[in-house]
Amino acid sequence: MIALQPVGDVLSDALLEDEIRAAAADIHARMARLAERLVDFEERGLWRGSAMRDCAEWVSCNLGFDRHNARALMAAGHAARELTELGEGFSAGELSVDKLRLLAPVVTPDEQAGWVAMARESSPAELARRCREKRSAELTGPERDRAHRAQRRLHTWFDELNMFRISGALPPDEGAMVQLALDRARHRLRAVRSAHHVDIDLEPAEDAFHAEQADALVWICTEAVLGEPGEGSAATPSPVQMIVHVDYDVLTGANPEGRGHIEDGPALSGAVLRRLGCEATVKTLIERDGVAIAWGRERPTVSAAMRLAVRSRDGACRHPGCPEPASRCEAHHIHHVDDGGPTELWNLCALCKFHHQRHHDGLFDIHRTAEGDLDFVSSGGRLLGTATGGAWRQPRNRAGP
Repeated sequence: MIALQPVGDVLSDALLEDEIRAAAADIHARMARLAERLVDFEERGLWRGSAMRDCAEWVSCNLGFDRHNARALMAAGHAARELTELGEGFSAGELSVDKLRLLAPVVTPDEQAGWVAMARESSPAELARRCREKRSAELTGPERDRAHRAQRRLHTWFDELNMFRISGALPPDEGAMVQLALDRARHRLRAVRSAHHVDIDLEPAEDAFHAEQADALVWICTEAVLGEPGEGSAATPSPVQMIVHVDYDVLTGANPEGRGHIEDGPALSGAVLRRLGCEATVKTLIERDGVAIAWGRERPTVSAAMRLAVRSRDGACRHPGCPEPASRCEAHHIHHVDDGGPTELWNLCALCKFHHQRHHDGLFDIHRTAEGDLDFVSSGGRLLGTATGGAWRQPRNRAGP
């Protein structure tokens, strides 16, 4: 174990770097010891009887590692036991768990010395590239194609900040196809935003490319669900099925600030829930202290036929100046469904996802005029524009907002 300086001490630049490197080596050595013990634990079968699928799951549940890191630790422990020179580098703190995980599938006993020397001087990214090259060289033709297909994966999860994370791997040809689709969608989105002076929400600004990639993926997925223009008159399915959990005190008014959340998903703000509620298939669970006490029937807020009628009538997003085709828009309730607005054609208009969310964020309001037009008014009271045509006139025999 190394002796570290007290945190409050001021170190020179060189000493600070040396201490950081020494601390990292000590952590790697301790991880090697833990991995060795875990392999013993697994071989003795001590994780059995705990209702776990395997030892990696036991590690995740009991030692605080996520599933991916638990598997990496177990793989590193097995590699260190089977390949002694790799194990020695791991125990000495020269190789990390990440490097052992990369080396384990490709290194043979006769090649250990060269790989250990190279791994010491390489970053995990460079080591991963070299390992890929070796594995590709060992496989040719159909065998390589089968190996690529067997390794395809897509993992999705909500992280601790409620961000939806995606991680995966595809065969080279399919990966190239996905990247091409992302590039094309990204350029189309950029052209639309540039023409209408729409800024991307970014923090920090240098992440513009990756933010555009994310927007392009959402656009592609939305098109895949909603359908492209010109595919015929068949009604398309609702893009969202939302199971909303609502506490009983929210319904009674005892807790007006209460939140809802999507089944198997994170808690969402009221603005997001209201936007999703415009078009979602909704099933409401009424709860008290987290226990369901009543539930409603599953129902689409906007039927497929009604959604098709809205898109056919409006043609495009009704926000002034937005060219987004109605086929990629959502059906918005002018008088919100949460406030008692009916799901009828005169109370619906097409809004693209961007403007739909901005409306529910409170950046602008939509007012129906006596003539049946829609006035778009900024939060500061400025008229942004009017969607005309009288298509949203409220029938005289209807009570409404």
